[in-house]
Amino acid sequence: MASAWNPRRWHPALQWCGWIVALLALVALLVPVRDTMQQSHVALLLLLVVLGASATVGFGAGMTVAIFAFALLSYFFEFPRNTVDLPNRLDLIELATFLVVAFVAARLLTLSRRRARLAEARAIEILALAEERSRLEAEAQQAKLIAESSRMKDALLAAVSHDLRTPLTTIRALAERRAAGGDNDWRLVGEETDRLTHLVRELLDYSRIRGGALPVRPELYPAEDLVGAVVREVSSRLAGHTLRVEIPMAEPILAGHFDLALAVRILVNLVENAAKYATPATTIVLSVTAGSETLDFSVRNEGLGVKDSERDRIFEPFVRGELASAMSRGSGVGLGLAIALALAEMQGGTVCLEAHREGAPTVFTLSLPLAEWHDDVDDDASAAEDT
Repeated sequence: MASAWNPRRWHPALQWCGWIVALLALVALLVPVRDTMQQSHVALLLLLVVLGASATVGFGAGMTVAIFAFALLSYFFEFPRNTVDLPNRLDLIELATFLVVAFVAARLLTLSRRRARLAEARAIEILALAEERSRLEAEAQQAKLIAESSRMKDALLAAVSHDLRTPLTTIRALAERRAAGGDNDWRLVGEETDRLTHLVRELLDYSRIRGGALPVRPELYPAEDLVGAVVREVSSRLAGHTLRVEIPMAEPILAGHFDLALAVRILVNLVENAAKYATPATTIVLSVTAGSETLDFSVRNEGLGVKDSERDRIFEPFVRGELASAMSRGSGVGLGLAIALALAEMQGGTVCLEAHREGAPTVFTLSLPLAEWHDDVDDDASAAEDT
């Protein structure tokens, strides 16, 4: 279906020509009946064409049409007609008046048209600003609701996690007592209780991190102390895997500035995570290197790796990949890596997944602030122990 006729959609040159043609057509219609019409009536009809050109094209087009109308009015409708001779004084005044009126009318109409367009543009701008303001207010309200919901969720997690620790401890003690008598069912109860205790601890730590209630006490430590604590912690949690430590023993001693307890928690988390998803009976490698400003602890395992589609979300809380969901050994709520990253950032470090392809070894690296180790630090520690 054809759109409605709108002269503003035409090219300006075509609009100019259109109004000149309209003027000529009007004059052609009026010339045969000019003897029956007064000159003022003809001038008014021609003035309508001038106003139309001014309204649709602009002041320049209006004045061009006005000059043509002035010439046609003088040639065809002033005595002597059909000549280029100058009219008498009275007719000349009438012609001049027509031209002035046409100029003023075209100018006023052009200004009015310009102001209307400006007002329309401002109205559109105001409407857009109003819509943007409404959108921002809605987003702010949504963010407020999300923040309040998140705060309540964190408070609930903290309360529930804290209240679950006591009964889980009691159940574990009872399970150990019965399992010591050879009851395998209670041994399974103890294992599941340990798993639940680990989940509760993760929930509690996550809520504390979110609430800023987890204290951080960074100090100067050698890398060996951190690695040794991790090895002792995970010695019974490797599920048949072998842990190999690679740490350079050459001088100077590698050291960093970090919270030892939190750093141990991060690396234990990474090693246990590697044991969950590694190929059975393979070796997990914990290596230590020094960068320009960081002390890097890398944990590498042999397994299926991380899918490319999951890399961007792997450190988000409560997110578990397809591999973790499919493996019974990978039970959990998806907080391990999120907690590890948060604990690292609290110490001025970070945890990252090294670039790899699917099916290749997976490498997670904990980077902590590098520090220079002095022998007098070790001497001071020994003196303090002797005292």
